[in-house]
Formats: sequence, C-alpha cells, structure tokens
Amino acid sequence: MDAALEPRQTINSFKNGILIFLVGFCLSVTQFVMVRDFVTIIYGEEVAIILVTAAFFSGLSIGYLFSLRFSQRFFKVFALVLGFLHLTFPFSYRYLAAWTDALGDEQGFVLLLLLFVYALIFSSLFAAFLPRLISYDNEWSPELRLKIFYTLELLGFCAGFAAVGWSMNKPVSAILLLYWPVLGAVLFLATGKRYWTIGYFVVGLIVGFYLDDLDKASSAYLYEKKHGKHGAKVLYSVNSPYQKVEVIEDYKNEKYLYLDGLLNLNEGDLKYLNFYIARIPAELTRPNNALIIGNGTLSSAPVVYPFSKRLTSVELDPGVLAAGKRFFTSQDKLAPLKNWSLFVDDGKHFLWTQTEFYDLIIMDIPSPLTIQEAVLHTREFYSLAKERLTENGVLAVQLSGPLQKNNRTPARVTAALAEVFDEVMVIKSSKADRSFAYASQKLPFKKEDMKNLTKGFEPRLKIISPDRVHRYLKRAVPLSINELDLVLRRGWERFTDRYFDYD
Repeated sequence: MDAALEPRQTINSFKNGILIFLVGFCLSVTQFVMVRDFVTIIYGEEVAIILVTAAFFSGLSIGYLFSLRFSQRFFKVFALVLGFLHLTFPFSYRYLAAWTDALGDEQGFVLLLLLFVYALIFSSLFAAFLPRLISYDNEWSPELRLKIFYTLELLGFCAGFAAVGWSMNKPVSAILLLYWPVLGAVLFLATGKRYWTIGYFVVGLIVGFYLDDLDKASSAYLYEKKHGKHGAKVLYSVNSPYQKVEVIEDYKNEKYLYLDGLLNLNEGDLKYLNFYIARIPAELTRPNNALIIGNGTLSSAPVVYPFSKRLTSVELDPGVLAAGKRFFTSQDKLAPLKNWSLFVDDGKHFLWTQTEFYDLIIMDIPSPLTIQEAVLHTREFYSLAKERLTENGVLAVQLSGPLQKNNRTPARVTAALAEVFDEVMVIKSSKADRSFAYASQKLPFKKEDMKNLTKGFEPRLKIISPDRVHRYLKRAVPLSINELDLVLRRGWERFTDRYFDYD
C-alpha cells in the first residue's frame, strides 16, 4: 500500500467502524418497533408474534443476499429512499393496515404482503452493510475485518437494546425521536450526500414535532376501522417490557384495555368479571389472607378487600398497572385499603419465593393466547398454587369462555384444575359470557351457597357441582407445560378466521 494512502485508509476504516456500530443500533431498534407494532396490528396471539418475527428475519436474509449485488450508486439511492420512508413510521403502515380492512376476501393476502414489504424496509437496508464493509474496506485481512465489524455491529445492537430498555413504559415516539437522528448519521456516513442528509433532518424535525399527534391519530384510526370502535380516541399507549398497552375510548366514552392489539377488558365488563372472579369467592370464603394474581387494572382489589383481613396483589406489567390506576381504578378506591400490598412480579416467581399461605388465590389473567399466559393456566402452575393454599383454600380462575364438552380452552383449563384439586365447581354466566372455576382440596362452600349468593345478580346462573364437572372433561386434554399446542392451534384458527374465512 502507498504510504501516502495509509492515513486516509485508517480514517475510512474508523468511519466504517462508527457506521457499522450505528447500523447495529438501528437494527436493534427497528426490530423492536416492527415486532411490537405489527403484532398489535394483526392481534397479539403467539402465531402473530411468530409471523412478524419471521417476516423481520426474512428481510434480513434478503438484505444479506443482495448486499453485494448492489452498485455503490444504487445502494446510496436505496439507503436514502428507505431512510425517508422510516420517517413515516409508525403511522404509514397503520393507515395502510386499516385500509386493508375494506378489501374483503383479499384482505389477508394484502395484509401479509404489507407485512413482508415493511419487513424489507425495516431490516434489509441494515443487513446489507456488514457484507459490503467486509468486502470494500481494505486496511485489514477479510478475516480480521469480519471479526472487527461484526463485533462493532453487535456492540451497536446492545446499545440499541439499552435504548429500547430506556423507552419502556413510554410512547413509541420516545424511541423514534432517539432513533431518527442515529439513522440520519448512518445515511450521511454511508452516502456522503450532505444536502440529502440535511433534507432528511429537516423532514424528521417537522414530523417529530407532530409525532405524538400522528401516533395517536393513526392508532385511533386503526381501532376504528379494524376493531369497530367508532369515534375511537387513544387515551394511553406505551410499550411495556412485555407488550404494547393501550387504553381506547369510544364515542360512548367507554374505555377498553388492549394488550398487543387484543382486547383484555372493557369498562362495562368489569362489573361482571369482578363479581364472579373476585367478590363471589371472597364472600364465600371470607379469607384471612387473599392473593390476586393479575388484574393490572386493580379493579378487583376494592371488591375483595371488604371480605378479607389481608390482601396482596401481584402484577407483572408496570405499564398495565399505570393504565389501571389512571383509567380504571381511581386512587380514592385504593387509598382506604390499609392491609393491601401490591407487588410488581411474575406470578410464578412470587409463589415460588413466598412462604405465606393463602385462603384464597384469584387468577385474574388474560386468556392463554401466548405461551407466557398459557403457562399460568397449566396443571404445573396450579400445583404450585396448591402448595401455597391453606387446607380448605380456594383457587378462582376465569375460563376464557363457556365450559362445554369439548377440547377447547375452558375444558382444558378445567381439566388441568381437576388433575390437581379434589373438588372443582364451575359456573356458567351468560352476563359475563364465560365460565368460572373454583378449585380446592375441599371447597368450603356448596352449590346451594353459590346459588343463594348469586340469585339476585343472575337468577339463571348455571352451577356445575364438583361431582358433575368430570362429565364435561371426557374429551379434554389437561393444559400442561408439555401440552401447549392449544396456544398455536387457537391462534392459527383465530388468525385464519379473521383474515381468510370467506364464508
């Protein structure tokens, strides 16, 4: 190498090192943004998570495949075009996804096409950098270049991951306003186009000024078109460490809690859900020590508290808790609960690490549509809960639908309970539109007690006594850690019914 070129080559290698570090940062952030937003758009079952993740990595694969086939001129244009498109996130793909809802039979195919096109936009550009830098940087041997640049990309990815962690429990605009300037630096280092980069920052500044409004408006439009919430307004929207948490209000001023695009509850449901999952078992057992797992809205705590001497709530997601305290359970309802404790923890971990025993454990958690949620409906988890119950302690569970003689979710959850506990009573409520199960080694109440307590609220409530529950479970495979096929099967059925059912 000409000695006069060595300083210049060293400068270029240093610039390329910074570039690949920033590329790693961008790749980490775009993966988070895409997976969270598209999972929310196509509803957050496990199948949706797998599909969106697969689309993102397909974009990476295509970027790697074609990276060395791009001319330098084409690559610069490609980078600038995709860079400007990134300034339209998240509202552009939300409006397009809402538009697909009006396509009828073609909706599913167009939505999948949209998903994979945006996967290319999100990830293919960044995947193309590493092979190109390894090939075109000439200061070191190819093997050393690979080690150095790949290490720098990984370090950038870790930095992006840390930025994503900082953005937890904040609107998506928080991470985007950090990400866009980094992407601008990538475009400048990669293309050297000063005026185009200035234009990018000017557009980014303008869009960033209205980003919160665009974020809420596009989400509201999506909920109006895809979820049928007329006059939808976004009251709250954050990315928690576990899911996207949103509170939507419709034209009737009714509030809805959505988790990853799936309806968790609405304000009107709480009256019925809390009556059967919280008040009934609390009033029938009068527990000295009660535990609520889930119920991030905290709405069941004031319901259980008058019947218990001591109450503990455990909720995993701080984003849901913040939404609950702000929109569903006011502080004036929680303030009088002097013997109530709240822990932000995983229900499994909490039960493993606690030494206390409970007369009542209430499982107020979402339906088993993801692996994380399904584990809390398994016989293994119920065995753990049983170890923390007193001799006649009761476990209360909502069954995510009416119990029937089949192998669907309510029957499989009940079958898991029946394998662990000697007695399981089930009620079928038309008002709550689902069944509830109460399990114990020896239930401290009878069918007549249940009937007397509920007749004023729902006179025609169907009560299935412990000696008759087994008749509903002949076809049901108990939900367990090794039998979680329900999650994927149910998710796939819901996905295909939603987008590909033409009947």
